Amino acid sequence: MSLPKTFQDKPYAAKHFSEIVDYARENNPFYRKWISDPDHVPIINRRIFLENNDEILNGHEASGSTSGSTGVPVRYVHSPQRARLGQRDVDQFVVELGGLLSCARLIYPHNKNPGPEILDIKSPISEQIDFILERRELVGVEAITSYPTNAEMLAREILNRGLDMSFIRRFGLFSENVESHQKQIIGKAFPNAKIWTSYSSMEFGLIASQCQHEPSFHHLMAHRLGVEVLREEVDEPAPVGERGRVVITDYFNRLSPFIRYELGDLAVRGNCPCGKTRLPALEKILGKVRGALVHRNGERVLFADLSVSLVNLPEIRQYQVIQETIEKFTVKVVSPINQDEKIQEAFMAHFGYLPDQLRIEYVEGIEKEKNGKFYASICRVEA
Repeated sequence: MSLPKTFQDKPYAAKHFSEIVDYARENNPFYRKWISDPDHVPIINRRIFLENNDEILNGHEASGSTSGSTGVPVRYVHSPQRARLGQRDVDQFVVELGGLLSCARLIYPHNKNPGPEILDIKSPISEQIDFILERRELVGVEAITSYPTNAEMLAREILNRGLDMSFIRRFGLFSENVESHQKQIIGKAFPNAKIWTSYSSMEFGLIASQCQHEPSFHHLMAHRLGVEVLREEVDEPAPVGERGRVVITDYFNRLSPFIRYELGDLAVRGNCPCGKTRLPALEKILGKVRGALVHRNGERVLFADLSVSLVNLPEIRQYQVIQETIEKFTVKVVSPINQDEKIQEAFMAHFGYLPDQLRIEYVEGIEKEKNGKFYASICRVEA
């Protein structure tokens, strides 16, 4: 078998990648056709996976699915053994954080009967605050986990009300890209909380955990997953420090194999200086490709810089940038004052030009997606 370059000269990765490919070609009807030549294992994107989801499940009942925020959810099945492997990594991360704490989880409830520690992320911020305070009275809650965009809105409301959240010792952010301004405002609202981040997905569970010694780095679960970061235009490994597309192989999912599955995220590989673990690391996790805007020259432009410009505008409470075409943008803004001129200046600084159609729409609030997440940027243009 001709291995992808990422796995060459890595004996453990090479062995497990070869084993899952051989197994899938022999036992899964989709991969038998998809990987017709073992010397060329093609990348599978979400669209192709969805089109062949039933065949990939191969008669197994799905045990889980993605949120479907970008369309139809991907269905998958994890065996009990595979589920235990994933849970072991989560448990180890909790140990590294300092052990279990009583937690209030503000998330999308994937189960029909979520536990009492879970509140549906679609709940209004006022209800989320009441929930945290109630859980403090009932079980002495000391930790919160949520999505970064929701956590930012929660923190802003807490600061506006002047509430004392010093009893929260830990605040976990996951499932979305985390921006520095979000950490800053969460830190102000929860002054005694250690803020941690992780990189995960429903398909794979924990993909990378924050390094406790060098928090800007995240160590990959390379014993369980083969994670490639490939250049955006070609299927070649992106050098350290260069952003690329995240492509993942699950070494141990034999019931619904994910082999070279393009997750739709962008990341940057790095060499963590901690010296405490041999696990490879990501230096930056840049989030969904769909959130990167497209310049009129055809290049993708990360939303981060424009986001910082917008979030720092006076009295702006919420915003969302939607790119429909190369030259057509809609900016939804929650603000008591007119921000047109400053928003135009931010676009000019970010792109070097003003799009031909830049519509600024003032709204009372911006709804979350069906999965309860909020996306500050949505790009509907193929780069």
